[in-house]
Amino acid sequence: MLKIINLTKKFGKHVVINNLSTDFSNTVVSVIVGINGSGKTTFLNMLTNLLQPDSGTISLDGLTSGTKEFKSKFFYLPSDFYLPEYMTGKEYAEFVLSRYKSSKHNLLPEFLRLLDLIPSQNKILESYSFGMKKKSQIAIAIASNTDYIIADEIFGGLDFETVILVQEIFDILSKKKIIIVVSHEQNTLDKFPSDIRLMRHGTLTHFEGSPNELNNFIKQDGVLHDKLVEIQQRFGHS
Repeated sequence: MLKIINLTKKFGKHVVINNLSTDFSNTVVSVIVGINGSGKTTFLNMLTNLLQPDSGTISLDGLTSGTKEFKSKFFYLPSDFYLPEYMTGKEYAEFVLSRYKSSKHNLLPEFLRLLDLIPSQNKILESYSFGMKKKSQIAIAIASNTDYIIADEIFGGLDFETVILVQEIFDILSKKKIIIVVSHEQNTLDKFPSDIRLMRHGTLTHFEGSPNELNNFIKQDGVLHDKLVEIQQRFGHS
């Protein structure tokens, strides 16, 4: 179980995460949604120990945040990443997997093949497109065989066929491990409707409703609602 208690993070006087408490314990794909600036990436960065909270606690299967054992339990796929471009795809994959005792090296070639990356494994990462880099990271994350996969906007930059493929892989993997995905994409919400969490005003709550109901809820919220009304008033009439 990933357990968060009274988590708070401020930048200056701005409260980004506000006394947030929640847990992730079900083996499903959990999807976190929210408007830009709602605190999603800040929240993930604290979960993965890239950013320290001002107060509150995070534990993973009883392990304290920041310990080596804690870090070995999850693989984080950020929305933006910087890879060592002088390495080949194969060298980079082997380096990352060597950091995880749980790694199943035999899985890597299988997922590289499914993601059409076998021909590029001996090429340096500098030659990879953004989509290829992201697919490589996904294949490595799966082969790391960690109990948790945490991903921030992982489907952005992927072609539609790859999105469908990766979503199917995540769906199968979620039967045995916890997968947390930040995403704003409708097809992700439609694929994984079981555990949708709404990040809003620095808090995280379960959304009880369908993806379409979530869209309608967000449309009625604050600034977005005002902008939608303005669009209708200015452009909705011929």
